[in-house]
Amino acid sequence: MLQRNEHEKLIEAIQRMLIDTRVNLPYYGNFNLFINFKERKDIDTCAVNMTAAGMNFYYNSEFLNRLSQKEVNFITLHEDFHLLWNHPKRTITGQYDHKLSNIAQDMIINHIIWEDIPHTFVEIPKDKDGRNMALFVPKEYEGKLIFEELYEWLRDQKEKREKSKSSCQSCSGTGKKDQSQSGDGESKPEKSKGKGKGKGKGKSDDQQDQNGDGSGSGSDDCPDCSGDGKYGPYGKNPKNEKSTIDTWSLDQILDNLDSNNGNYMDVHLDDEISEEMRESIIRESMDRLQGRGLSSGNIETTLNKLRKQRKDYLREIKRAVSNLIFGTKKSKSIERPNRRGIEGVKGVRKVKTKINVGLDTSGSMGPASTFERVLSYVYQNDIEMNFMESDTEVKWVQNIKSKKQLQSIPIKGLGGTCLNPMIDHIADNYNEYPTVLLTDGYTDNLDFSRIKKNVLIISVGVPCPIAKSNGRVKQICIDNPK
Repeated sequence: MLQRNEHEKLIEAIQRMLIDTRVNLPYYGNFNLFINFKERKDIDTCAVNMTAAGMNFYYNSEFLNRLSQKEVNFITLHEDFHLLWNHPKRTITGQYDHKLSNIAQDMIINHIIWEDIPHTFVEIPKDKDGRNMALFVPKEYEGKLIFEELYEWLRDQKEKREKSKSSCQSCSGTGKKDQSQSGDGESKPEKSKGKGKGKGKGKSDDQQDQNGDGSGSGSDDCPDCSGDGKYGPYGKNPKNEKSTIDTWSLDQILDNLDSNNGNYMDVHLDDEISEEMRESIIRESMDRLQGRGLSSGNIETTLNKLRKQRKDYLREIKRAVSNLIFGTKKSKSIERPNRRGIEGVKGVRKVKTKINVGLDTSGSMGPASTFERVLSYVYQNDIEMNFMESDTEVKWVQNIKSKKQLQSIPIKGLGGTCLNPMIDHIADNYNEYPTVLLTDGYTDNLDFSRIKKNVLIISVGVPCPIAKSNGRVKQICIDNPK
């Protein structure tokens, strides 16, 4: 029996994870023993964050009281998964929108819980009106269950919706039925009676029946927007065809975005410590649990979905720099006489390789530490660089021959992002050398048609859009450089 002060339903959830072999979730039960559980009346539901005190789970007792035990089990795992999550930190790493990040994270976490956790242990929480509180991936989404891809899809859908939501397509914003399709025997029965499948009713069939002739006060309202002339049509809680989960529609989620900040089943709080410290705390907890032999195959499968495996980009970049930029031909020059004293024999060494290195110093590239990490991928002591800095224009070009020179270069940009001026500058002045571009990927459409040599693009954000290529461009996108 746990001697703790948590809510009794939280204690029950943790105990079952620890000892119920039918559930078989001792990993998460033990993980909860590292968490500080605290009641907070200023939070309507639940929340987690990380502070100098460690991992914190906040809850509202009144909220937990009205949920069933299986619903509390679901929320407990949901908050555990938020703590275990290691995708880019919302709004900071990756510069993601806070609200859409909340939604994308919740969708993926809830999907993983419903897919990997026994349904004898969890149940989707309901609100006071009996509606599901949990968000799941919309049936319209056809991509992979990856945070970045889902987030970008949600962002695109939001932008499309904002462009087209000025008026209902069925009534062109009038709020009234299309009169050209009524009263002539050619109108569709559903619209003439204000029915529609899950799309709302004009006022109601009852109002039409009260007048006996279908001419009730609401009979002229558009059945798709219920007379307000906006958005439409969309239904409530459509069935998710992929997972047969009754969930919120995409239209409803986007409609509510400004009012609830993407918070549905829980509240998303910011951490009060650095991302590095956060990862250190989580990693220490995971290592201790693994050392106890609690990371079974099913647990590892779930954790791998939550914690994206880091690719060895350094090895890939070194290989690309070696093969694409330096090539296989080695030029040599006389350095000094042979030390063996043999007359007529000279010592040799390779000539330093010279390359162009272009650095995108736009505001979106972030702090100086980002530049240092990216530069460390390509710098070697034997490289001589035509080093240039650019945001919307080329700021300067400097010949770098030593690591000391490189470290002393000040960053002067941090404006917009337009790299084509730098590409044109290379084509006009340094076209005999291969080029390495360091960027975050948020650039204009790049044109390499005038570049003669190989180009390696290393991006710390997203892939760069390329309008024209010379057939010698390779791009490596580092999604989470450390």
